[in-house]
Amino acid sequence: MVNDSFDSVFKDVNRVLVVMPHPDDCELFCGGTVARLIESGKEVRVIKMTSGEKGCKQEKIDPVELKKIREEEDKNGMKILGVKEENNIYLDLGDGRLEADMKTIGIVAKEIRIFKPDLIITTNAEDVIIRHDKDINWVNHRDHINTGKTVIYASYPYARDISFFPEQLKDGSITSHSCTKFLISDSYNHADKVLIDVTNQINKRIKAHASHSSQYSLKKAEDSADFFTNKSEYNGKRYEEFRYVLVD
Repeated sequence: MVNDSFDSVFKDVNRVLVVMPHPDDCELFCGGTVARLIESGKEVRVIKMTSGEKGCKQEKIDPVELKKIREEEDKNGMKILGVKEENNIYLDLGDGRLEADMKTIGIVAKEIRIFKPDLIITTNAEDVIIRHDKDINWVNHRDHINTGKTVIYASYPYARDISFFPEQLKDGSITSHSCTKFLISDSYNHADKVLIDVTNQINKRIKAHASHSSQYSLKKAEDSADFFTNKSEYNGKRYEEFRYVLVD
């Protein structure tokens, strides 16, 4: 029997910060969960570390133009999921060039201090090769690894301890913040697995994902949802899968 972990994971959670490397990653990894959180009255803020301006596959297109296209597609996707305009953030840190360095950690620590999330959703920082099962593996994009690293480091200790980036705290409008709950995507070969039932949100997920038309067709968005939420394995229901981590 499959158990929906939504209530246990989000029981005492009111504010959720989602930090993803590129436009469309939110829909791919947690679009149904984001939609369900918002439907449940939770405040969700989604940060994109980059604007995906190098995501042209084999087509020739000006990165400046592609950035405009991808941000516009992403805005449409966020609207479908229910994310408020003020909670849709683009950091524009360079597609394919993202570093988990002190500058980037400081930028994300500031966002954590501003929003003060109770839980953060982000990407797998540990595995260079993602092992989905014994026959399906893929390379974990470097931006995904560095996003995950940056978010974890920014949460502890940099957003918490006032001696780090003290200039952010000078006028009192921003204060330190500690977040100890995380959902990590793309973590199929790790312990602490939880499943979030997104059966009622699957159409929102697909529609939002398909809004990234420079990257996905509607059919590809449907196929992605079928693969990642696996209705056949779960008797027709749809679940998004995460590693749930509580830290001290």
